[in-house]
Amino acid sequence: MRSVVLLLFISVFATLNSFAQPLNNFSGSIIKVDDSAPSTELSLADFKMEASSGFGARVLEAERTNPGVAFLSSAILPGSAQAANGKWVRAGIYALTEAATVFFHFNRKAVAKRQEREYEQYANTNWSVVAYAQWLVSYSQEYNLENNYQQLASNIAGKSPDFNNSTNDWFKVDISTLRQVERETPYVFENKRTSNFSHNLPDYGSQQYYELISKYWQFQSGWQDAHEKTWTSPNFPFYKWDGSDASPQFYLGRDRAAEFNDNYRLAGNILNLIVINHIISAFDGLMTVKLKNSRLHAQANLLRLDSFSLVLDF
Repeated sequence: MRSVVLLLFISVFATLNSFAQPLNNFSGSIIKVDDSAPSTELSLADFKMEASSGFGARVLEAERTNPGVAFLSSAILPGSAQAANGKWVRAGIYALTEAATVFFHFNRKAVAKRQEREYEQYANTNWSVVAYAQWLVSYSQEYNLENNYQQLASNIAGKSPDFNNSTNDWFKVDISTLRQVERETPYVFENKRTSNFSHNLPDYGSQQYYELISKYWQFQSGWQDAHEKTWTSPNFPFYKWDGSDASPQFYLGRDRAAEFNDNYRLAGNILNLIVINHIISAFDGLMTVKLKNSRLHAQANLLRLDSFSLVLDF
């Protein structure tokens, strides 16, 4: 056993001694080493496991490393780039904000549509163009207005308003004649007259029609409760500046119209919040990746143990 160990020791010593011989005793060609050649540096990224090369993996990797992709991703789906980069709290905030605003937007819009249909039904059973035309003729006669109301009076003679279905009344009145009288009819306020009516009656069923009949005082006489009053001189209604002479149904229609219009506006404002959430999330995703790419990387050159470098990427 001792002889074997001794032989091994002699062999190792001989081998080391041969490497220590001067180069002039070395036979063969000499290879010059270029010390200026760049060395291969290894970083922590070299030891990461290879991800799958599928499309989803490539997209995920792009969200983590490419600011432009992160911006676009979060602009389309708020919080997606933040989730890809492990920013779970911010991702959750953007996602929950998106879900809540989308829900409230469609909820308020649905409520507004329902309220609008209910208001239209209310108007269809409580406002009549025949009642409005009859009042306009009586109004013109009472104040001796020169607005050619006689043709309108002849057109509606013997006709009665149908408050159960106001659609029928639009076949009883010549609307062009009615509008001509409106254009030539002034407001009578207590002891004075002012400018002519500001609006003509819009076409039945239009959005403007439903809006105006509960908004402007000239149309209040078309409501059923106003029509059922006994208009006799000298108590025939003139318009008061404070609107105290308007019918209760006119004011109720105004309030119901205001309800669905407010909900439509609220839905629009919530839609603006959705857009803002997308924009903020997109820029946050962009900055998240930019900051991640700008972090300090400690890189150790494992081939040159005497070197150590800090690299700051922008």
